[in-house]
Amino acid sequence: MNRFKSIGILLLGVTWILANTAWLNIGSEPLTGTELSQLFNLLPAISLLLVFIASYRKFERALLLIAALVMLGLAVLATTLRFDQTAAATAIYESLSGIQGATALDVDVSTGVTLLPWVAALTAVLASVALVVASLRQSEKVRTKRQEVDDNRALWDEQGN
Repeated sequence: MNRFKSIGILLLGVTWILANTAWLNIGSEPLTGTELSQLFNLLPAISLLLVFIASYRKFERALLLIAALVMLGLAVLATTLRFDQTAAATAIYESLSGIQGATALDVDVSTGVTLLPWVAALTAVLASVALVVASLRQSEKVRTKRQEVDDNRALWDEQGN
């Protein structure tokens, strides 16, 4: 396994761990990224599975690129999703106010988003970059391996004459 693929796997794990930390605080109640959206738990798992499938050397470049795109999707989702409008946040607002469909404006409780969604997005982007570099390096290895095989056949042909 090359160095960039290993770095990508490590960053995928860090992103997955960050998705299970508190991203939104409503009063004294913290909500993790996976409580806000199940995609934050699913997307790193899909990417990790694609990387491990790519280790079997079938469609390795394509699978690594797809894993990188999935992680970019996670980064976009982590930076653009309005966390205070998710179903989990609405459930907390409803329980605090007694109003169905309550929002942050209906409740006199402080709501704060931590920096962890941005850190998770950054690690997802770094994992994507590492996986893209790993896929590009893999295509170079395939080219040099093909050249070596061609060179060896020519050597055997010369020795047979």
